[in-house]
Amino acid sequence: MNEKVKRKISNLENIDRFSAEELFQYLPLNHSDVVLDIGAGAGYVALPIAERVDLVYALDLDEEILNYLQLTAEKRGITNIQPVIANFKDIPLADEQVDIAIASISLHEVKPLSAVLEEIKRTLKARGTFLCIDIEKTADARGPRVSSGDMMKAMENAGFSDMKMTVSPRKLGSEPVYIIRAVKK
Repeated sequence: MNEKVKRKISNLENIDRFSAEELFQYLPLNHSDVVLDIGAGAGYVALPIAERVDLVYALDLDEEILNYLQLTAEKRGITNIQPVIANFKDIPLADEQVDIAIASISLHEVKPLSAVLEEIKRTLKARGTFLCIDIEKTADARGPRVSSGDMMKAMENAGFSDMKMTVSPRKLGSEPVYIIRAVKK
């Protein structure tokens, strides 16, 4: 594994994020669910969810980080994570293949956002759940951001409904984080 990937993994693993238990309060998980983790990285979302559902597709552009995720899963005895190396705008899954899609701190850098949201909707089963966790856009934000209002508008335009937005009590560094739970129309 090269140094760049090691640094990326270290950075991802040292971010103060939600615990798995906190994340689960926003998700109606059933053992039979198939989950898509968009921007899976080192497995912060995929690993704990895999212990509660049938199958997790871990989607990321970075093959090396997905290899690391697979090794971590194997060490923990988790065998139901399927790595998917792909662009978020072209998800190689069938229509209506997943029950739940989760994008955790991964959509704020994607352009056009509408294309990714359309792909997420396409992969979700009817009335499937989409959970978006991202960094709020503020005046002093570092890097690209999408405000919660703009994200909700984009999600609605893409065909999501029943949206519920929560401001997380946790921050990513000093930046506020929002959580939007929505349903495919």
